[in-house]
Amino acid sequence: MSEQKHEILPGVGCSVTGCKYNTVDRRCSAETIHVRNEKAETKGETYCSTFCPRGCC
Repeated sequence: MSEQKHEILPGVGCSVTGCKYNTVDRRCSAETIHVRNEKAETKGETYCSTFCPRGCC
């Protein structure tokens, strides 16, 4: 089964190297992204729920 290729989301960086959507140049290639934790007050309290470990999704 071949993986579907997505365009890189303009302006959306990603430093999570273990995510399948992270590209070589540290950009997000997911079709859409979802950030959760509606009570976040700092960026460290936000979480990308689009994360998918490489080789698992």
